[in-house]
Amino acid sequence: MTTDKGPILRKRGQPAPEPAAPSAPPPTPPAEGSRPAQRPGGRPGSGRSVEPPPRNEPRRESSPPPAASPGRRLYDPRAERGSGPGPAPSGAPRSGRRPLGSGRPLARDEKSELKTEAQKLAKEKGIPLVHAYRILKGQTTLNDVLKGMMRKERFEQLVAREGVDRELAGQVASGHLPKSRAVLLTRMRTLRKQKLHVDGIKAAEAEKKRVGLDIFGRGWVLGRVRVARPYDFDFLADGAEKAEKLFKHDVKAICVAEDFDSAKAACSSEPSIQSQGLASTEDRSQRVRPSDDLMLKLIDEEKITRFTMRDGEVIVGMLRSFGRWDAEILLKTGETITIFFHGLHASAANLDQPS
Repeated sequence: MTTDKGPILRKRGQPAPEPAAPSAPPPTPPAEGSRPAQRPGGRPGSGRSVEPPPRNEPRRESSPPPAASPGRRLYDPRAERGSGPGPAPSGAPRSGRRPLGSGRPLARDEKSELKTEAQKLAKEKGIPLVHAYRILKGQTTLNDVLKGMMRKERFEQLVAREGVDRELAGQVASGHLPKSRAVLLTRMRTLRKQKLHVDGIKAAEAEKKRVGLDIFGRGWVLGRVRVARPYDFDFLADGAEKAEKLFKHDVKAICVAEDFDSAKAACSSEPSIQSQGLASTEDRSQRVRPSDDLMLKLIDEEKITRFTMRDGEVIVGMLRSFGRWDAEILLKTGETITIFFHGLHASAANLDQPS
């Protein structure tokens, strides 16, 4: 080995020195405006280059192996005939027998079997054939069919033999209304021109005729009912330019304009009650209403009855019909007047007959 100064002498047996590593080239000066390179682990501005940190890549989960293909389905001729697929494989749970014709088309032999069973069931139990089919198909039960037939038979007997209104007969057959009450309501409906829940003021609005009103503290007035509501109404009196709002509990009686003079003349007074100074009231606990049985008895007996109002006014006549809120009275002169139950005095609960 030689150097710039010449050969290197070494002693015998001395190993030769390792060759020196080649020297690194001189660093290249950085260009103006550029950042100096950084080494791994170096600080900014130290001239050492820094490798970018590794990215946090999401962990990839291994996807499940693909499911095994079920393969081709074998041809089953019974599926086309409507008898369903073949027997279930061993170990599979077996369900009970399904009713004939439930959720699937019937084959010709099954239709014949269903018809035969339906005819047999209808004959044994005495039920219509259509209900027998519904029972076999699982759409109803024999108990429900028999109950329905009993209700229908009961309904027809009430209508044909008892003369009960068809709407009320259905409630009796279903067990929602006593028979005695249904007979009473039917009688009330036959006697009354309008429905039981329609009062005389609402009827006057529908008929659009001039009527006479007997009002607490005002007496009798003539006019027309413009609009009737559950608790009040708009009344246009004769000669008035604008309708006024009145409350129904302030009205004692109503009649058509043709019977106005007779109705007004038929009213008298009871001094003992008039001296109490009572007027109309909104308190329902102070109102009285004769029982339905009592009023039907008075209608059947055609007795003359006295109706006493809270202010002592008395109207005498024969009860013709009644509803939920009022009663129609036939006067001695042949005219009719409708009195409201909310205007009756407590003494009129039993509807005394004058001597």
